Amino acid sequence: MFSALVLAVLGLLPAGVTPATAAGAAHHAPNDPPSPAPYSSHLVPGVTGSAAAKLLTPAQRDDYMKQHYAHLKQSASASPAPVHQFWAIYPSGTDTPTATDAHHTVTPSLRTSNSGDVVYAPTLYPAGNACIENTTAYENNTAVIWAWDWCNSYTVGKYTAMDANFQATYTKNGSYEVQISKTNASTNQWTMWLFNYSTNKWDNYFQSAGYDKNNGTQSPNVGGWDAFEVYSANNPSTNQPYICADTANDSFSATQIWQLVNGSWKAPDSSDSAADANGAIFGCTHLNAKVTTANSAWTVSNP
Repeated sequence: MFSALVLAVLGLLPAGVTPATAAGAAHHAPNDPPSPAPYSSHLVPGVTGSAAAKLLTPAQRDDYMKQHYAHLKQSASASPAPVHQFWAIYPSGTDTPTATDAHHTVTPSLRTSNSGDVVYAPTLYPAGNACIENTTAYENNTAVIWAWDWCNSYTVGKYTAMDANFQATYTKNGSYEVQISKTNASTNQWTMWLFNYSTNKWDNYFQSAGYDKNNGTQSPNVGGWDAFEVYSANNPSTNQPYICADTANDSFSATQIWQLVNGSWKAPDSSDSAADANGAIFGCTHLNAKVTTANSAWTVSNP
């Protein structure tokens, strides 16, 4: 295990976090700003490289990218076929945040009934021109969390199954805590961390550096989101997306969303973020979205 000082020298501590504060601070209580619990060199187990890239089909990958760029206002197509829809909180990048922290729920038993459909919920892309997007993803035969690499491979860079070991180590009360932070400003290097409830330390999940060559800017003033996103075909028997029935009796939440701005944690509010409207979404009779704390928490439930 590396010390906080060594991690700082290696460029693995989030910008604004010092070795002194990282060395021994306790993990934060509910509704409090994230305290810099110790950052560990331990890598979260997972699948990487070409094997990770195969998690999605080429069509799913291309559509995921189209939706991403649509919400960065880099694409004219916001709803590619079959049915790709998106509901979110949108923290802005105006104040150039250098980290985002959030608690995301997991539903390990959820599977999509229609092959090819995916529920991406929650999915977190930090403001500030980040290289990594964290997604909680459910497909026809798997439930995983992943890190999407937006600066190099433009696909899933790593994924980890929501198995018993993952749940015992990285979840508490049905949620995991993720932090995505800029760990080297000169190279725009970002690191995704998961909080390990067994050790009370942050474990390293994935790292990427550079810039997204497709979004047309290297400005840090790029907005982000924490979203409920689906890719689903329409069920002809109900005239609704298949995921409307697939998610029955399920609830998805992102809570305690914080951004590190000028070295201090701040919850997004109406001054630096926006949110989509509350109510029924995606043409589903019972799927309802609600911002529960403006604008740092949301829930989508069915019913």
